[in-house]
Amino acid sequence: MFYRSKKRIAVAYLAAGMFVSAALSGCTESTSEGEHKVIVEQEAPEVDYSLVAVTRNDFISSRSVRCVYSQFNMLDQAFAVSGKLVSKVYVKDGETVEKGTLLAELSGGSREDEIERLEYQIKRNQMLLEQVDETENNEISRRWLNKIYHRGFDQTEDIPNLQKDNEYKREDYRDAIALDQQQLDQIRQDVRQSKLVAGISGTVSILKDHLEGSTSVRDEAVIRIMDNSERFFAVTDMSYRPFVREGEILSMSVVTGPGKGNYEVEPYKMDTWTDQMFFSIVDGDDSVSFESGDTGNITFILDSRMQVLTLPQQAVHGADGSWYVYVVNENGGRDIKWVEVGLQGNNMAEIVSGLEEGEKVILK
Repeated sequence: MFYRSKKRIAVAYLAAGMFVSAALSGCTESTSEGEHKVIVEQEAPEVDYSLVAVTRNDFISSRSVRCVYSQFNMLDQAFAVSGKLVSKVYVKDGETVEKGTLLAELSGGSREDEIERLEYQIKRNQMLLEQVDETENNEISRRWLNKIYHRGFDQTEDIPNLQKDNEYKREDYRDAIALDQQQLDQIRQDVRQSKLVAGISGTVSILKDHLEGSTSVRDEAVIRIMDNSERFFAVTDMSYRPFVREGEILSMSVVTGPGKGNYEVEPYKMDTWTDQMFFSIVDGDDSVSFESGDTGNITFILDSRMQVLTLPQQAVHGADGSWYVYVVNENGGRDIKWVEVGLQGNNMAEIVSGLEEGEKVILK
């Protein structure tokens, strides 16, 4: 609504040396000289005011706070040994892998022939060890049977010597098995340390440039796996933590990256919140792609009022901690009216006192 006002301005002009004559019947003409003030009315430029009425509404105070997309679960992968050549990298940056996937390998990582040979030797010696026990038991049984049934010479007195000889054989086999097992364990450990295997499922990020052909450094992160199954947006401004409740649905607008758009989010793993708040998309489309670092805004509900007087914030002005509005006076001019403001947000302000419902103020 617009209000148009007009003002009239008096402008004075001075007239000097003006002569006024009058002819009177039977009289002699005379003249006088003096100064005279002439008033001229002139219209001032028109002023248009846009007015807005005070209305009663349900009021919600909210704030939009910056959030950043990330993955809750990620794993940096590193070799366990130094000084070996990275002979092969089996994945590419951005590739999706499953847990257990071979990512990269150091030189000397393929020792299948040695492993197979040692495994065979261990199994063979274990079988021979078992045969010693079996042969000994059979021989002792045979000798006792011969003695009982008086068949041939009595050889039972020589059983301790037989057992002693077999114990030497057992020790030899046990030593051989232990040495082979020790060597096998060392080779397997070397192989494990030479192979970099994905500890979780997710997306590969190569952290070290020119990884293939480089020299390994123990515990240096060379590949990162980011778990895409747990997508979330993080807010670092913890001052809004008191306004978040478990299971509450909030609005979020993503403003950068391929996933631009509006979404609904809910608090994610609130028990882990320390210096960041995490929010996951509610029933999100799995085909929507986000990239680490994409930004957006999550809207927090700070407070609400039912059926209170409201005005657009544009119509409310502040000065030294006090609030006021402009109203049109009876002469079409502009007057200040002081008000008390309550909640603010969503481009609206709650008017606690100073105005009545329906009363109109100047918007601009």
